[in-house]
Amino acid sequence: MQTARISVNVDGEIKQNAQRILSEIGMDLTTAIDLLLRTIVREERIPFDLRTERAYREDAYKEYIRMELEKSKLEAADLDTKWMSHDDVIIIDFHETMEP
Repeated sequence: MQTARISVNVDGEIKQNAQRILSEIGMDLTTAIDLLLRTIVREERIPFDLRTERAYREDAYKEYIRMELEKSKLEAADLDTKWMSHDDVIIIDFHETMEP
């Protein structure tokens, strides 16, 4: 197999931290980069999720909503859950805000 040299400029601190982490895994930087490139070729894509900060926040919010809905389903299935009508909640809230 013919090898080729790649020269890449990266932040020195990033390189050091990556090397430290890879060393803990038992891999060197060359092997990690080779693995990345092989994965790109095999999968025909970058093998991790790339998105804007806005998209990340939106996905995090969707996950929060999904978790809250799941909690609500569990609550609804619990026979000991006490339920109030919307009107009762409004009345209680109104009286609590009117108390001195």
